[in-house]
Amino acid sequence: MPLTIEPIWPWPIVILTSLGLMVLVVVTYRVQLAALPKGLARTLLGLKLAAVIVLIFAMLRPAVQKSETDESPEQLLILDDVSRSMNTADMPGNVSRFQAVRTELEKHQTKWKDWSKKVDVRMFDFARELTPFDPALKEGTGDQTAFGKVLEDLLREARDHPPLGVLIFSDGAHRAVPPFDIDPLTAARKLADKQVKIYTVGVGASSLSSASLDLAIEDLVVPEIVFEKSRVPVRGKIRVTGAAGRKVRVQVLVEDRTNRKVDESGELKPAATAQQAKPFQEFDIKGDSEVIPVELSFAAMISGEVKVALEAVPIEGELLTGNNQRATIVTVKQGGMNVAYFDLPRTEQRWLRAVNGADKIQLDFQEIRGGPRAPQTKIDPSWFQRGRYDVYIIGDVRAEVFGQDSLKQLANRLEEGSALLMIGGVQNFSTGGYASSPIADWLPVELNPKDYRPAGTINPDTQLSGPQKMMPTPRGLREYVMQLGPADKNRALWLDLPPLKGATRLKATNERAMEPWAATPDGVPLLFANTIGRSRVAAFAGDTTYLWWTVGDKAELHQRFWRQLILWLAKKEADSDQPVWVKVAPRTYAPGSNVSMSFGARSPEGLPLDDAEFRVEITQPDGKKVTVTPRKAAGENSAEFAKTTMPGDYWIRVSASRGGQRFDFDANTRFIVDARDLELDYPSADYDFLKQLSAITGGLSVKPEEVDALLERLKESKTALTRVQSITLWDNWGLLLVFVTLMTAEWFLRKKRGLV
Repeated sequence: MPLTIEPIWPWPIVILTSLGLMVLVVVTYRVQLAALPKGLARTLLGLKLAAVIVLIFAMLRPAVQKSETDESPEQLLILDDVSRSMNTADMPGNVSRFQAVRTELEKHQTKWKDWSKKVDVRMFDFARELTPFDPALKEGTGDQTAFGKVLEDLLREARDHPPLGVLIFSDGAHRAVPPFDIDPLTAARKLADKQVKIYTVGVGASSLSSASLDLAIEDLVVPEIVFEKSRVPVRGKIRVTGAAGRKVRVQVLVEDRTNRKVDESGELKPAATAQQAKPFQEFDIKGDSEVIPVELSFAAMISGEVKVALEAVPIEGELLTGNNQRATIVTVKQGGMNVAYFDLPRTEQRWLRAVNGADKIQLDFQEIRGGPRAPQTKIDPSWFQRGRYDVYIIGDVRAEVFGQDSLKQLANRLEEGSALLMIGGVQNFSTGGYASSPIADWLPVELNPKDYRPAGTINPDTQLSGPQKMMPTPRGLREYVMQLGPADKNRALWLDLPPLKGATRLKATNERAMEPWAATPDGVPLLFANTIGRSRVAAFAGDTTYLWWTVGDKAELHQRFWRQLILWLAKKEADSDQPVWVKVAPRTYAPGSNVSMSFGARSPEGLPLDDAEFRVEITQPDGKKVTVTPRKAAGENSAEFAKTTMPGDYWIRVSASRGGQRFDFDANTRFIVDARDLELDYPSADYDFLKQLSAITGGLSVKPEEVDALLERLKESKTALTRVQSITLWDNWGLLLVFVTLMTAEWFLRKKRGLV
C-alpha cells in the first residue's frame, strides 16, 4: 500500500512552520526548565516536542492507498427487434429480416458461452417495450417499434451495472403511438450521459421496389372540439412513393350522419366547398419518394360526433390502398360563434387572438397594413356576407380601409343581429372617420366629425395619456363581462392588474341613460356596452391589455375578460353543457390498445355531482355490446376497455343516476381502432435512424457481416474495474488521543512542580 503525503500548505511553508515550532519550543522551554532537575526537564521538553511532532504529522496529511480489482463479468445487452415489419422477406434468398437476425444470433451462441467468465451476455426482444428473449418465437408479432420506450427500459437495466455495450438488431423503422411514443433521440442522450454505447446492426431494404406505387396519409391533426359554422383546420402528411410525374389529390372526408342512429356510423363523403374552407388540394409529384405536408380545412355545419378523414385518392396502379386514409373523431358543438377581427399587426392583437378556439370562439384575423403599405390592404367583401360572422371586432383601422360598401354591409349584418366591438387606437373612432360612416349610429359612444384627422395624423384631443387603471364601475360589477372571480374577490383581482398604457377618450351617446361598465378610479370611462335593436355593441378604450400577461398569473384573467366580452356580444354567456358527459382521448387507437375513458355528471348549475352512479356500455364494430365496470379514484370516474382487436368504430354510452333517479339523457362518444398496420404500412428499413442512435451514444452502426469483428473488439476493450481506497493516517481519533495525552501529561507534570 503506497504512502501519499498532501501537506496542508505548500512544502516551503510547511517546512518553515515546522522548524519555527521546534525552535520556539526549545528556546522557551530552556529558560523555563533551567531550575528543574535534568531528568524532569528533559521529560517535559520531550513531551512538548512530541506534541509538536504530532501537529507536524497532521499538517503533512499522510495517507495510504488500498486498491482492489473487480474481475466480475461485464454485461453485453443484445436486443432483437420482433415487430411485424421484421417479417418482410427482403433479405438474400427471400429470407425475412426476423429469420436473418435469429440466424445471426444463433451463430454467436457458442462464442457467448465461451465469454461467460468475462462477459455476461443478456438477450432481449423488443417491439412496444423491452421483454425477455423468446427463442421459440417464429416471427415478429409486435404492432409498434417504440424505440424511445425501449431505450428508457434500457436505462433501468444499465443502472446498477453499466454494460460493455448495447447491440441492437433491427430494421430501424421507428413507429409508435401514445403512450409509447417517447422521443428515441432524447432517450439515447440519457444513455450517453450514463456512458452506455449503442451499436446497431441494420437489416432489410431501405427503399421500396422501384416498380411499387404507394400513397399513405400520416400524422393527421384535427381539433377535438369545434363549433357549428366554424372553419376546421385539417393537417397531415402524405408519403408518396413511385409516383414521379403523377398528380395526386388529397381531400377531406366528412361523415354523412343522415338518418343514422347514435351508435351507427355514417358514410364518409368529400367535404363540401365553403367560404374560407379548403377541402382538397392537388400535388404534382416530382420525385420517386416524397413526404408532403398538407393543410386543408372544412366547414363544420352539423353538431354532434362526426368522423373526419384525410384521404389520398388512389391512383391507377396502386395496389396497397389501406393506408390512403386516416380518420379521427371531431365533436361539433352547438352555439359556436365566428368572430371577424380587423387590426394592425400590433402587440395587442397577438394576445387578443389567443381566445381563438376557446369557449366556442372561432376567430378569423384580417391583418391591416399601415403606413406606406396601407394601400396594399384589400378586404374581401365576403367577410360581410350574411350569416358568416356573429361578432365583428375593429381595432386601429380607419373607416376608408373598409370602404363605404363594406361598412354598409356591416351595418346590414348589425341590423340582422351580429355584434360589433371597437377597441382603442389612434386611427379609429372619430379620428378615423367613423362619425360619417354607415356604422356611426351603431357604436355606443359619441363620434364627432370635427375630430377627424387624415391618415397618419394623431388627434391628441381624442387620446388619454399616461397609465389608466381599469376598474369595474358599480354598473359593471353587475355585468357578466366584468366578473374575473367570485364577488368577494372580483375587485381585488382588478386592482392587481397593471394599468393600461394610455387609452382612447370615450363619451357615451346618452350619458344619462348609459353608464360605463369600466372606468379609471377618477371616473374616466373605458368601456361602454349596449343593446341596439337586435345587436349588442361595445366600445373599449384600451389597446394595451397585453400588459396583463406580464404579471405573474394574470394571463388567465386577460383571457377571461376577452372571452366573456365576446360571449356577451354573441349572446352566449348563458350557454351550458349537458348534465352527463364522457371523454376519451386520443380518438384513434392501434389494434390491441388499452382505451381509457372518463365521465361524470353535473347539476343544472354546472357543479360536479360526486354521488352519481354510472353504467358504461360499449358497442363494438360488429354490433356486440360490452358492459365496462366504472371505477372512482381521486374524485374522477373512469373505465378502461382492452378488447380492441377489431378495427372500426367503438361507441361508448354512459348513463347516470342519482338517488335512484336516472338522468333523462345519456352521454355518447366513440373512438376508432385503425385498420392500418403501423408496422406493415411502409416496411422500409431506416438506416439513417440507426446511425443517429449510435452516433449520439458514441457507438457504431454496422452491417450484419461486420458483427464478428465488432464483438471481438468489444471483448478486447473490456477492462478490469479497479477500486482505489484512500486511508488517512492523520484524520482519526487515535492521533487526536495521542496529542491530547501528550499535552495533558506535560501540563500535569508542570502543575505538580508549581509551574502552572
